[in-house]
Amino acid sequence: MNIPFRILAVVVCFFIGFVFPLSFGLAALIAWSIYSDVTEPITEAPSRQSKLKSLTAADEGWLDIFRDVCESPAEIAFLDAMVSAFDLKPEKGFLSGGDLKLQMQVPVSQYRLDFLVDKRLIVEVDGAAYHSSPEAVERDNRRDEFMKNKGFEVLRIPAKTTLYKPQEAIEAVEAARVALLAKMTLRKQEIRDSFRPTQMIATVEGGLNHFSEGLDQFNERLQQKVDDDLERQKQKAEDDDKLLQEKLDADPQFKKIYNDVVANWDKN
Repeated sequence: MNIPFRILAVVVCFFIGFVFPLSFGLAALIAWSIYSDVTEPITEAPSRQSKLKSLTAADEGWLDIFRDVCESPAEIAFLDAMVSAFDLKPEKGFLSGGDLKLQMQVPVSQYRLDFLVDKRLIVEVDGAAYHSSPEAVERDNRRDEFMKNKGFEVLRIPAKTTLYKPQEAIEAVEAARVALLAKMTLRKQEIRDSFRPTQMIATVEGGLNHFSEGLDQFNERLQQKVDDDLERQKQKAEDDDKLLQEKLDADPQFKKIYNDVVANWDKN
């Protein structure tokens, strides 16, 4: 169930809770799942990467092994550009450098992603032969919409850009990362402002006081679970805000991109 439907379910369960108090607990659990999905979209473990998990930077020819996972010269060119730009090294099947992690050929449902940056930003390297026809454009649009509903953002880079202008591809990735971080910060703030689980749990406490001791114990466990989750979300939000501010202070160009994203978000 995607996030808008779950938000609707929370509202419905909340109002039903005035008649059946246990519905307050269900609403809180659904809300917790929304927070979980906003924080971390779900991907499957890529079987093709199993041979990469044991590689380290000390292994001779490790980059060639990662290149073998690519499915086109354009993907290899993008991989090489990312490794060079972010000083990526192998780490448990990923390529990692600084605060960036790059994963390749990641399966999600019936699809397979060319690249996945920081577990949330999908990068697809599109060759003209397979992505320029009206049918291909429609197919890619359906796929992108599916991925967005799963909590991802999608960046499509033409193959000729990675082959002949790799620096432009890197700049596109950097801009997309900043925009994504800004959007996630705003989205988390909107959720915190529009939905407050602590108030719902307080209402649950009032309703469940009329039930048995067993239900009181359930209510306490539920309260603790939500409190713990809220604390984790608060800490992560503070970390994200700090990381965003560091990026903005370090790069005026990214600060401009961020301000543009915030302005467009407010207009919408």
